[in-house]
Amino acid sequence: MGSISSMNATIQNNRNLLKNGKRKPFTKMNGGTSKKDGYKPYVLPQLQPHVLKRIRLKVKRQQRKLLVKKIVTAVIGLIVITYWISKL
Repeated sequence: MGSISSMNATIQNNRNLLKNGKRKPFTKMNGGTSKKDGYKPYVLPQLQPHVLKRIRLKVKRQQRKLLVKKIVTAVIGLIVITYWISKL
């Protein structure tokens, strides 16, 4: 339980540093600069409903394919294991 409270304290301290302006995010990471420019968070563009629906259907289709692959792999594995057990 002690580690969870320390993690929460660290997160809270980091948030407080960002709010006070004492720490600028992403300044020394992956070639970032330490310029005093204002921090502008990235805003995702608004998508139209038909595009979102297309994405949703595509993700569902991918998840279904992945589930089928997992089931087929498990069945083949079980068949092999039962074959080996029956030979003993």
